[in-house]
Amino acid sequence: MKQQRRKRHYISLIAFFILALLFSSFSTGISAQEPAVKIWPFPEDLPEQYKSSDFSISAEGLEVPVYASGLNAWGNTVSYASFESTREITVCVTVHFPLETAVILPCSLGKTAQIQGDKVFFTASPGEDITLLPDGDYNGRALHLFVRAPLENVPDSQSAEVLYYAPGYHDLSAQAPVQLASGQTVYLAGGAVVRGRFLVNGVSHVTICGPGILLNDYLANDGYDEVAIALKNSSDVTIRDLTVARSMNAWTAFMWKCSDVSIINYKGINAKYASSDGFNIANCQNVLFDRVFIRSCDDSVAIKGTGTAGYDPAEDPKDALPTSNITYRNAQLWSDANNAIGIGAETVAGYFRDIRFENIDILRNYDDLNYPDQLTERSAINICALNATDIGNVTFENIRVENAKRLIGITMADSFWFGSLAGNWSWPGSIHDITYKDIQSNSNGSNQIRISGYDEDHLIHDITLENIRLGTVQLSDYDTEHFYVNEFAKSIRLISQSNPAGKLLDGPYYPLSEVHNAAEEFSVQQGENGWHYRTWQAGVGTYDMSWNPDGSGHWRGPKTWDAVWKSGDSLYMHPDETQILLEWVAPRNGSVDIKGTVRKFAAEGGDGVTVSIWKNGFMLWPETGQWKPIAYNDTVGCEASVATDVSAGDILSFRVDKNGDTAYDTTEWTPVVQYRN
Repeated sequence: MKQQRRKRHYISLIAFFILALLFSSFSTGISAQEPAVKIWPFPEDLPEQYKSSDFSISAEGLEVPVYASGLNAWGNTVSYASFESTREITVCVTVHFPLETAVILPCSLGKTAQIQGDKVFFTASPGEDITLLPDGDYNGRALHLFVRAPLENVPDSQSAEVLYYAPGYHDLSAQAPVQLASGQTVYLAGGAVVRGRFLVNGVSHVTICGPGILLNDYLANDGYDEVAIALKNSSDVTIRDLTVARSMNAWTAFMWKCSDVSIINYKGINAKYASSDGFNIANCQNVLFDRVFIRSCDDSVAIKGTGTAGYDPAEDPKDALPTSNITYRNAQLWSDANNAIGIGAETVAGYFRDIRFENIDILRNYDDLNYPDQLTERSAINICALNATDIGNVTFENIRVENAKRLIGITMADSFWFGSLAGNWSWPGSIHDITYKDIQSNSNGSNQIRISGYDEDHLIHDITLENIRLGTVQLSDYDTEHFYVNEFAKSIRLISQSNPAGKLLDGPYYPLSEVHNAAEEFSVQQGENGWHYRTWQAGVGTYDMSWNPDGSGHWRGPKTWDAVWKSGDSLYMHPDETQILLEWVAPRNGSVDIKGTVRKFAAEGGDGVTVSIWKNGFMLWPETGQWKPIAYNDTVGCEASVATDVSAGDILSFRVDKNGDTAYDTTEWTPVVQYRN
């Protein structure tokens, strides 16, 4: 009996030890399990101006720091945040201003926002870049959230070849940019905020990486490039996993005369108006951008040719390095001005060739804060050449556009930004073999596709448009208001399900409803949209007016009161001893209807004005051949209406003259010219 009891006792002890061992192993496994989310707190000495007060974020119960990158063009703060996650989680964003609805971008992620009071809930997975847009307001306060997968290939912080920035705030603004040597790596740890610049010049095999933040919101004026990252004359360069936040109206980063460059999992934000390009590429070869996010207030992507020593329109492009073998994929782009994807405007390069964009979400593309709908050379997907060279074998595939003014543009221009950047077409050149495939636009903008060559010696040709969808509609014909093709564009093929072989257009094509409204197309540049602002005086002749630089928004003549300006949806003219000539140059042959009510605006006194419409020196209206008088107090006015045939280059002139004196002669007149065929 004693032996049996002793045996049972031993069995019990063994069982106890087995259970204890199992429990211990189970407990050890629980305690060793890594949390799903990893956050990097604010640096303790980070200035408050870099912290956002618009949003708070909670992920798996952890508070995620939210940074402020500066103000957008409309004066609203743009916020951003990041954390690391190993799996899909639910994120809670508290919005610290009035909120009714919220949109999650891009739509391709398929996410919806659940709102409970001031809190917005949505799911987030590793590797996702997510934008929260309160009330769907693209001009308002937005949050960009970068959910990182666990980092790989983290460099050894103790290596002599590694320049390591530990968590904390590092203000390098008082010094020149940090210059990298060949073989060197810069690593910004999570939680590191470096206020400074990095320069890679004349070296090879260098890397700038890490989940930290490179901050640049100052001008150094020290003779170096005023950008956060500058790559020049270098090869075998990698930038990965980095967030660059800039708040300056200048480029954020650029590469020039470089080769074999990789930009991976890069996040760039510079919302300041304007010239705040994302990451520019000029005269470079063998470049890869993969899994990037760029928020800018100018070109998000600009692929340029700036010549051998900086942009000079007199330089023969063939003397400069080419821009070639560029791949840009798996990206999200937001541009508050100019283009989301842009090739040009500077095109001083031996050639542009083998350039590919694929799988890209264009979250937003706006043309310009101050000149909306006036800059027709801008679009979501754009090629704008200023300098004659060869641009070919360019592909845009699987591009999704959420919000934009115009969709596609291919243009050749004499100048850019109201003449501030000159071009040169003295050399041979063409744009050819450009493919747009699987382009989906959900934008409520014009979705215009504009193709405009320069002359018979500088053509745009062999353009393929395949599966272009506007909402649920696939474009299958050119007979739509979305197309504008001039006479110097040839061999354009539109491929659709209804016409797999493609419908060929050998130019030109103009929308049947093409309308030129003098107020809508009002510009600060002479000749923009065909409109010119001039004066005439007996014995003196006709002169172009000058744009008033004082911010008043007026074209001014040589006298005290002669002016043309826009207010609201109307155009206003005031003569002096000079007549006002608002003139429009017909871009093509056709029949046009001319309409517009002309009335006095200032009715407090004076003796009224006289008005008329001319074509090439012949009075069209009134048909009597006598100027039409408008009484000083006639604020109702009359309809100035006439139809005529025009040839390309014909000038229609809308003229306002004083009657006896120039007192109270402000006259409202918004001519509209519409082609009928």
